[in-house]
Amino acid sequence: MNRIARGAIVSAWVWAAVLLAAPNLTHAQTPTVVFEDDFSSNTIDPAKYQPDAPFFEGGLGDIRAEAGDGVMRFVGTTTQQWWSGSTLRIVPTFTATPETPVTISIDRVAEAGVGTASRSALWILDETQTQYVLFADVRAEGGWRFNRKIGEDGDVPTGSGTDIAAFNGGDFDNGGLHRMQMVADGQTVKLFLNGVQGAEVRFPFSRVVFHFGSYARANEDTADTTWDNLRIETIVAPPPPPLFEDDFSSNTIDPAKYQPDAPFFEGGLGDIRAEAGDGVIRFVGTTTQQWWSGSTLRIVPTFAPSESEIVTISIDRVAEAGVGTASRSALWIMDETQTHYVLFADVRAEGGWRYNRKIGEDGDVPTGSGTDIAAFNGGDYDNGGLHRMSMVADGKTVKLLLNGVQGAEVRFPFSPVVFHFGSYARANGDTADTTWDNLLIESSGLATFGSTEASVREGQLGSEVTVRIPQGLNSQSAVQVRVVSSNPAVAVPEGGTGGSLTLNFPAGGANTATFRVRGLALGGAQFSIEGAIAGGNRLAVAVISGPGVQLEETFTGTTLDATKWQVSEQGFEAGTGSYFVTQTGGVLDIQGTTETDFWAGASVKTVNSFVATRDLNLVFEVDRVATDQGGTAVRSGVYITTADRSRYVFFGQNVGENNWQVNVNPGNPTGGGTTLGMFSEDTDWGNRKLRLVADGRTVEVFLNGVSGGRFPFEVTTGIHFELGVYGRASGDYGYGQFDNVRIENVLPCTTVSPAYTSMNVGQSGRQATVTIPQLLNDAAPVTVTITSRNPAVAAPAGAVNGVLTLNFAAGAANSQTFGIGGLSQGSTVFDIATSPATCVAGTMVVDVVAVPQVLLTDDFTGSAIDTSKWVVDDTALDTGLATEDSRVFLEGGLARFEVTAELSLWPGLSLFTANTYSAALTTPLIFEIDRVFVGFVLTTGTGAEQRTGIWIREPGGASIFFNDYLAHDGRNYGWRYNQSIGAANDDPSGPGVNIAAFDGGTFDDRGNHRMRLVANGATVKLYLDDVFGAEVPFPFSQGLSLGFGAYVDETGNVVRGHFDNARVLGGEDLTPPAVLSATVQGANVVVTWTGAGRLQQSDAVGPAANWQDVTPAPAGNSHSTPATGAARYFRVVQ
Repeated sequence: MNRIARGAIVSAWVWAAVLLAAPNLTHAQTPTVVFEDDFSSNTIDPAKYQPDAPFFEGGLGDIRAEAGDGVMRFVGTTTQQWWSGSTLRIVPTFTATPETPVTISIDRVAEAGVGTASRSALWILDETQTQYVLFADVRAEGGWRFNRKIGEDGDVPTGSGTDIAAFNGGDFDNGGLHRMQMVADGQTVKLFLNGVQGAEVRFPFSRVVFHFGSYARANEDTADTTWDNLRIETIVAPPPPPLFEDDFSSNTIDPAKYQPDAPFFEGGLGDIRAEAGDGVIRFVGTTTQQWWSGSTLRIVPTFAPSESEIVTISIDRVAEAGVGTASRSALWIMDETQTHYVLFADVRAEGGWRYNRKIGEDGDVPTGSGTDIAAFNGGDYDNGGLHRMSMVADGKTVKLLLNGVQGAEVRFPFSPVVFHFGSYARANGDTADTTWDNLLIESSGLATFGSTEASVREGQLGSEVTVRIPQGLNSQSAVQVRVVSSNPAVAVPEGGTGGSLTLNFPAGGANTATFRVRGLALGGAQFSIEGAIAGGNRLAVAVISGPGVQLEETFTGTTLDATKWQVSEQGFEAGTGSYFVTQTGGVLDIQGTTETDFWAGASVKTVNSFVATRDLNLVFEVDRVATDQGGTAVRSGVYITTADRSRYVFFGQNVGENNWQVNVNPGNPTGGGTTLGMFSEDTDWGNRKLRLVADGRTVEVFLNGVSGGRFPFEVTTGIHFELGVYGRASGDYGYGQFDNVRIENVLPCTTVSPAYTSMNVGQSGRQATVTIPQLLNDAAPVTVTITSRNPAVAAPAGAVNGVLTLNFAAGAANSQTFGIGGLSQGSTVFDIATSPATCVAGTMVVDVVAVPQVLLTDDFTGSAIDTSKWVVDDTALDTGLATEDSRVFLEGGLARFEVTAELSLWPGLSLFTANTYSAALTTPLIFEIDRVFVGFVLTTGTGAEQRTGIWIREPGGASIFFNDYLAHDGRNYGWRYNQSIGAANDDPSGPGVNIAAFDGGTFDDRGNHRMRLVANGATVKLYLDDVFGAEVPFPFSQGLSLGFGAYVDETGNVVRGHFDNARVLGGEDLTPPAVLSATVQGANVVVTWTGAGRLQQSDAVGPAANWQDVTPAPAGNSHSTPATGAARYFRVVQ
């Protein structure tokens, strides 16, 4: 190869491409090479490239990249057609705008594939890698062509693609050396060959990803493509000033910048601290109580990463010189509560570079050595010396980099965030010694829409949409961006021209601006952001009409209605076969035989597409009349899908494998998918009603009216349905019949929240909210009636004979709040109805109970446990035994448990009430306490587990244990309950039942939470921080005892639990209610009352009330207030 000659050609062609793409570039805007490789290393550097294979037509094979002889060559064979292939994905992503176009160029040295067809493939994809332009030399299928998939008319996502006429004939089709180029500007991609432009293709994406590779078409076709001299260039804008910077040259720890801290890791103690000097920060000290004591400096400012503002922290870890069993250099990112985190660390003597994550989700490894970062294993990474550590946060994930190389991307959905850096040492006597320098926090920004979807009626304006640019970008000079519609015939930004609207962000002004969408015709459009700053997302606009039936089909007659349906021979996977679609006997009949593995078949697909949004749901119903099989397996069902199946949900019955199941693309598009266990007993092959409900984000599937769950489907327009039958393996026969299709747009249901509330007799101030569909009152008024079935028990505030009418004016907000009054003991139901009528999602249950007596209180302020109130219980959850020095004691106003396991499993200690209590429907038993803190020592490692919680128990031993279950190895337990009532589903000591309402958020912080259980003789309701979590059967009403405690799993492990402010309420407080009276005395009104209690006042009653204690508190039982001024209301709270 002539590398010198080819290099000269490279420079000329690249410059030609750049000048054509951006003819107005000035000298100051000279493109910069930001990525370059001549492959002379003869290796595939994982910091530069990752093996990949963008989905094309789903074929399988062994095509792969091989580095050698100064080139990159892709070779291999397709073993399952069609179009298997392989690529190398270039690791960095790039930002393309009209002002900063990005050019990729590469030598396609040779295309030498053999067989029916092969292609040299150069890809540009959006950041999600779901939209693309593929520029290729398609040997034996037309030469130089492109495929496009961006979700718009004109897409040709698969097949041979669109011909590029400029590259036909001559030497273009010789399979030899040609320089391929793409020039992207966030709006289009220009395609060049040897410096000649052949096509300009719409591609409205700013954040882009590049791949290059090779594909081969049919079974036994071979791929053989050689590449060389890769280069990527762009206009590099000057970076914005950093958000935070320190080279530590002051040799002081500035308290305005840093605060000493020590995020809890495994609870060890020691004297590790930060010291400033010699232009660095050094952490030194010793662990005196294992495990993993440490110290950090918390950076005082907080930062707010998001789609529009990516925040990067970088710091030199100069040296890791700890001594002993293990130590770690620690760089933390935490949420604002500092309870969720990712810890990026060099864990000396325990595996090197690793990370720990705690976000309250499966996959967490909050303690221990953490998750290995394979990219940082070996070489100079483990030398304890100078390395640049970086974290890149966008409010969704955190990328972890070392010396500029990305090693991992970790889910972290939090903003704002807090950063720490520091050092930890593991065991007793281990020393920490970590040196840091050159801290930098900076941001890079994108312009984003505040939401990613909007719906508007045809001919009308939608609600305001917000566009945000990074904070500070317009602090010194004005910024302009353009909002551009992909389909101006359907929807446009109001006030613009030709589907484009310029938004101005004045210097020193706000970093947000708003606009409204005008709907012109039914359909969909994508709005993008262009201009001086790249767009970080797109706005999917659906122009809708209103609710109504879109298609009905009973399959009468002998031929398929070609205005409604088209036949597709695309299989479920890549197999082939002979399948036939007929319409006979009033049903749709699909049957045939698979000839090559796997899952060949056929379907009928809707000709028209449909719309689904949160404001206008899309419903599909069909009778799957029958199915049958001969062979290993057959599946029959329905797709909800995009036109090209790039996104879909398939719901069907897989006879011969896992019965009723769902497949989702992306996710688990083929194979067994997700088994729907709730339908496991329904194995009949006969008539079943399938129903799918889509809202633009998810699809809920139903079988004979029973929900099988919701599945992701983030598509609002261009939605199609397919009815299909597929046979698994060669020789399998598949058969299915369908009938009675109905496709309909419907309004979502009216809702009331909460669906349940409990209140005391005479109590007011409880509220509920009614929300109607946005499109119900967008153009006409709506009334909602709330009717109490038993108004003598409870009624909406302001109701007449138990009925309250709420009026929603046309165009007004679609939610209203109303108050609830509890009048007498009992239970009632509030029914909701709308005019005009729409569906209502359920009712509201209101329980009114007696004003309870306070049966027990304890704030644990003494020095010893009050044995008249509490009894120590050392019963294990399982068979374990605690050590003799395990104890429960009072200290610092807390009840403290320290339990060490002597024998496994699950020993522990509890305090149970010395007295027992009763519970009934109108006189429930209530137990509440603050679980203040839980700590631990993981003697056996990250497999250790701990529980802290509260109990209700009856004399025969039946119980409910409501607890916070900690694990440290990727299992995300959290708040759960264990039931032991003699039922088949009892689980007295196992993982128990998860309480989904308490997943994530701040619930999983091991901190202070108010736990509450309410027993009524039939069930127990569980609350955390006044949030309802679960209602559990517990049919016991007498001799009830209540308790709280801490438990630990295996020998040697330790749990520490702290509790405070226990209270037990129950029975009925028969103290006469306070009676208030008011008299005028001169210029004042004097309020007097009987009985004890706090006097409160409010300027209003009902939902608008804001009751506050009168301050200073009156002396005695009277209060004087001026008789003049606005009305004021008083009450006594007892």
